Amino acid sequence: MLRQIKYFQAVVRHNSFSEAAYECNISQSAISQQIQALERELGFPLLKRKKRKFELTPAGEFFL
Repeated sequence: MLRQIKYFQAVVRHNSFSEAAYECNISQSAISQQIQALERELGFPLLKRKKRKFELTPAGEFFL
């Protein structure tokens, strides 16, 4: 779970899944899957995805 939190923070910091994936040295699809797994584990969405962009949900802002 700690690694997933690190990925989540990187995505928010870069405002990009691709740039966060590069920083974390994993693929973009892997970082996306890890954030989805974190959301499932927590039981609430952290990000509201919109095509190629996203925004933090209120729960995501609080979690961050």
